[in-house]
Amino acid sequence: MEESRMANESGTNLPVLSGGTLCPATLFDGQTHFGVAVAVKADGKESYLMVPDATNITKGQPVYITKPVTIKGEHLAAYLRSKNVSMPDEVKNLLNTTSISCDAFYFSKNERLLAEAERTKWIEDHAEELKSDDAAEKARKAAAAKVDDGAFLMMFELKFNEGLIGALTKDEDLGKLFDITGASLRVLRCRESSKKILEEYAALLGEE
Repeated sequence: MEESRMANESGTNLPVLSGGTLCPATLFDGQTHFGVAVAVKADGKESYLMVPDATNITKGQPVYITKPVTIKGEHLAAYLRSKNVSMPDEVKNLLNTTSISCDAFYFSKNERLLAEAERTKWIEDHAEELKSDDAAEKARKAAAAKVDDGAFLMMFELKFNEGLIGALTKDEDLGKLFDITGASLRVLRCRESSKKILEEYAALLGEE
């Protein structure tokens, strides 16, 4: 039997199965749900884009990848050559020493109406667009406003095996002085209620 870990996102228990599936407890309601797993393979390594409940993504069900996906720049360069895409030598040199990876992707949407205590802050933040409204209209708009409590994590990494400057200039002496060996980008949106599920997702990514 697969062992499962439990996380909690906005009050919903999400077992994390060792096979790589975040399995929302909301699936076990006697209704028919449709899940999708799309296999993604790059450089001999396989990951899955998982959609456990495809019909309820807008209601908070997650979309995520199970493992990092890496593309070697030399393979991208070969593909572009096969399509007769011309590139400057500097770009070719860079691609041949570069790897591009999507290390993490997790998304869930969970909209809710603002709590009473949050409405005053919302009115303050939207003062410019509400300046022509009276107090009653401002209150009405604040009561109808929504906030997304869902979690979003996206991480990309670039690695330059021979250094960015050295690859572009082909000047080994300059590259030895200093060089850029990599860069990363992280986009994160996470409220306290979603923190645990992202921690469990990070643990899932680290499993072999």
